[in-house]
Amino acid sequence: MIEEKEMVMVSPTGGDPFIKTAYFLKPILPDSTIDEPPFELSRCFSSIPSSFDPKKLHLNVRAWRRDHHDLQSWFLHLAPRYQSTWKKAGVYEAIMSSVYKIKRSKKKDLLCGLAERWCCGTNTFVFPWGEATITLEDVMVLGGFSVLGDSILSTLESKELREIEEKLEKERMGLYDYSAGGRTAGTYLWMKKFVKSGNHLEHEAFLVFWLSRC
Repeated sequence: MIEEKEMVMVSPTGGDPFIKTAYFLKPILPDSTIDEPPFELSRCFSSIPSSFDPKKLHLNVRAWRRDHHDLQSWFLHLAPRYQSTWKKAGVYEAIMSSVYKIKRSKKKDLLCGLAERWCCGTNTFVFPWGEATITLEDVMVLGGFSVLGDSILSTLESKELREIEEKLEKERMGLYDYSAGGRTAGTYLWMKKFVKSGNHLEHEAFLVFWLSRC
């Protein structure tokens, strides 16, 4: 499913080029499909402009995830003890990728060029050669997220897990400040209470924070 290649990489912050291992998804369709009749193109093809000028578009990116230094610090604090548990659960790589800062380029041309190819009707990017979209394989390879396991909405069957859920819910309710007009128990208050606290629920609180934010 995945092929491995060594690619020459150049850091956006400068420095000498370096060799890094890159992973690519192998094509799923067999070669025999080349001789088959062309498929019917999406209606979104008719909406693609013949020319594209990013300078004429107004780009407003909202909710770009800001770097959260405390999350990285909390991760490094818990990793020596719990990384084997995270690996067993299949979330270690995803947690690792979450603590890195992703910088948004000041150049909007590439982002606008990609966005103008998006078709809301089919949830695909419509390119001159065909349609493409983000798959579960992409999520698994690029983000490190597991595509297996139960839904997060599944009912907890274990008595131990139900007790932990009740304790976490009690902690969340205790963070409400009703005297200040019902301030919600946001991630800042949650982290302030649990980070490096030594609380018996610190590990579970870390996972709740990570799932809520990332």
